[in-house]
Amino acid sequence: MSLSGKVALITGAAQGLGKAFSEVLLKRGANVCVADIKVQTGEATVSSFQQQYSRDRAFFFKCDVTRENDIKATFDAVKKQYGQLDMVVNNAGIADEGAWNKMIDINLKGVVMGSQYAVEALRRDKGGNGGLIINVSSAAGLSPVYVTPVYAASKFGVVGYTRSWAANPHLGSMGLSFCCMCPTFAETDIMKGIDDGSKSLYADDAQELVKMLGIMSVKEVVDAFEQLLDLPDKNGVVVTVTKRDGIHIKRPDMKNKL
Repeated sequence: MSLSGKVALITGAAQGLGKAFSEVLLKRGANVCVADIKVQTGEATVSSFQQQYSRDRAFFFKCDVTRENDIKATFDAVKKQYGQLDMVVNNAGIADEGAWNKMIDINLKGVVMGSQYAVEALRRDKGGNGGLIINVSSAAGLSPVYVTPVYAASKFGVVGYTRSWAANPHLGSMGLSFCCMCPTFAETDIMKGIDDGSKSLYADDAQELVKMLGIMSVKEVVDAFEQLLDLPDKNGVVVTVTKRDGIHIKRPDMKNKL
């Protein structure tokens, strides 16, 4: 899928999966807004991208996804910088059962706000170009995980929200597609505290779960992201990727649409 001339906004993009997703889009020709609360890391990431892909292809914008004003300002900055927007990847997230309120704010409410602004910016019936909204959930959003119950709840919410939008019969006139990424554990900072049990319940059980499922490389998740990009019809798709079973693409069951 060539993205030449397209514009993408990615949250939580200073490092980890968001950074890797950004680079995939840059390689495919897109211009990218790297949005993150981590200013120093984000600016370093963008500096590296600019050296490799040219200065005008990427820019950093500070964004705390729990603050609606920040999200609005980020969308405004993208429009000012590039004059358009074609794709939004709501990727920002944390895992910390001890900060469950903050986790809901980032993992679920941040995705909802990012998606709501994305809909308004992209929808063709209101002057946008149409486009794609990818929400990053987790395999914990598909199956119960008792060592991280609030994290699982936040990610279940992301899957339900995304699939509900995808089932909207008006998406065609809006020119929008919604889809979801659901990886298991990967080599990113979000693992800190999960692998040693300090940010989950029942430390020994959490460590055993990590050992059983394994930890994927970032590249393994990126490969799944690229497969999603290459699907001809992405709306409603949920992509899971695990260390043991690889990539699985689940298409929506439209028979259950209300």
